[in-house]
Amino acid sequence: MIDATLKNARILVVDDQQANIDVLYDFLEMQGCENIETTNDPRTVVQLLEDFNPDLILLDLSMPYLSGFDVMEQLKAIVPASTYLPILVLTADVTIESKRKALQCGASDFLTKPFDLIELQARVNTHLQIKFKNEQIQKYAAELEKLIATKDKFFSIIAHDLRNPFIGIENFTKIILKLGNYDVSEIENQLKTIHSTAEHGHELLENLLRWSKSQTGKIDINQEMFRLNDAVNNCFNLIQTHASNKNIELICDIPDDIILESDQDMLETILRNLLSNAIKFTPPKGVVTIKAIQSDDKVEIEITDTGVGISEDIQAKLFRIDSKLQSQKGTMGENGSGLGLILCKEFVDKLGGEIWVESEVDKGTSFRFSLPGNM
Repeated sequence: MIDATLKNARILVVDDQQANIDVLYDFLEMQGCENIETTNDPRTVVQLLEDFNPDLILLDLSMPYLSGFDVMEQLKAIVPASTYLPILVLTADVTIESKRKALQCGASDFLTKPFDLIELQARVNTHLQIKFKNEQIQKYAAELEKLIATKDKFFSIIAHDLRNPFIGIENFTKIILKLGNYDVSEIENQLKTIHSTAEHGHELLENLLRWSKSQTGKIDINQEMFRLNDAVNNCFNLIQTHASNKNIELICDIPDDIILESDQDMLETILRNLLSNAIKFTPPKGVVTIKAIQSDDKVEIEITDTGVGISEDIQAKLFRIDSKLQSQKGTMGENGSGLGLILCKEFVDKLGGEIWVESEVDKGTSFRFSLPGNM
């Protein structure tokens, strides 16, 4: 019998002789295989690859229109090199030259006509197991790569971005302590800088803590009913100082009657990061606007700025933890880690929505995200 874990595997049989197809189909079905597709026309194999997506192909070599060699050359041109698609060649030609050519074309193994059904069972089992183990290894490799990228990002933020605010606070307090005449205006300016630096450090630390909870699965979604404008006003109160320092106008154009059933804390984290990001990359005397549109099944929120814009190559990397994107300084030298946008993406995903960006260099940026109307 075919291994029980392999019975759902998709097997494609290609042979111009219907008698051979019937023998193979009946035997595989008797062994418990549940997804078998057959064709006696080799010209249909490429389309079947797309429609049926086989896990294994039993392929005759000698056929009209296209030989098995021709079919394998076609498959080699369209199947990614990283995808293992086992092809068991069915042939009465057991010469060394025929085998060599079949292997060069992409054959994984051979079955000699007339078939030994016990051998058929063993080879089908073996190559399906290899295929699924290979897919499992690729999945683990991708997960491991993401974990390594996450670790690298985490330590990069701790080693550089989180360290900077404390160095800044230390240096500015030293300047104040060295002021001999205690000029009030100078001290006030230094305190404003310290306050701004502390705010940046606190925001980064909050993002790190929320992100670490998200990575370990320790963050829960607390659904509640609330007005979207209340969440926006809470965020405006926190970012108003930063906006005022750059003389940036904050505009809220959201109908007062939009009610969400979602996690308000998560939403405010998303809004706060997107608004802070907009202020960071908008020159003084610019404008940052937040809008929202409610439909039957979702609410779409848009945050638009009149800032420096984002190039297309950077846009493709914004929400990816595994990207090697270097954090950019703001229009007044503000530092950043890039973690805020990654956190936005994770939280929007958790809330069942989507997030995307539209931007043009020197013409501003719009971050948009949607949330379900009812969770």
